[in-house]
Amino acid sequence: MRIVRFISALSALTLAIAFAAPTPARAETIVVYGATGNIGSLIVNEALSRGHTVIGVSRDPTKFKLDDKHFKAAAGDITDVASFKKITQGADAVIISVSGSSTDTDPKNSITAKAARTAVEAFTGAAKSPQVIQIGGATTLAETREAVEARLPPPAKPGTPMYASFMGHYEALEIYRASKIRWTVLTPPTTIQGWAMGKPPTPTRTGKYRTSTSGAVTDASGKSAIDIADLAVAAVDEAEKHRFVGQRFTVGY
Repeated sequence: MRIVRFISALSALTLAIAFAAPTPARAETIVVYGATGNIGSLIVNEALSRGHTVIGVSRDPTKFKLDDKHFKAAAGDITDVASFKKITQGADAVIISVSGSSTDTDPKNSITAKAARTAVEAFTGAAKSPQVIQIGGATTLAETREAVEARLPPPAKPGTPMYASFMGHYEALEIYRASKIRWTVLTPPTTIQGWAMGKPPTPTRTGKYRTSTSGAVTDASGKSAIDIADLAVAAVDEAEKHRFVGQRFTVGY
């Protein structure tokens, strides 16, 4: 009788182990530049929700209000190569989501272009380096400089800071394409839902989206859009799956 009970208990234990939830994978480290921004902050939260260790980088780390044992705030400047190397050492992925604004009129001097140059200089020739994922600009979905310029809004005329801001994303893409590091540029579609200039984001996460490396993703009505929360999902998905290394890709519904 005791033997029967022992066998029954052993069988129950075996079944419990068989159907138990799998052990979570080791949390990889993701560094996020622009982590206090609208998109960057959502990327941080998305990565933390998946169990990753996240280093959020900002010029002013006191802006972070996160209380999570897997989060670390760091003071850093995306244009400082030495600082960049120190902060990203040992990371599995670096996601750059910095503002494209510019006070200069030369796209090469935009923050986005400088960020790309920093990453390329930091990791070129390195024996081992993380994948760099930079959030791009929708206008760069056009492949040539001339085509990108043709899509700019009227105020973004050559010689203006707005022009430098828009074309800075194109400069960044070209910098990465000419490099030999592990890079990916995630270009948002023309419409980012749940976000408006000067207002707090109102994200609605679905976790679903389609991807393309050859042009905008559009729905049946021809609209190209993604919610700001799902843009963050796509960024963290790429950090985990590495599907577009050495490529620019875009997302949409």
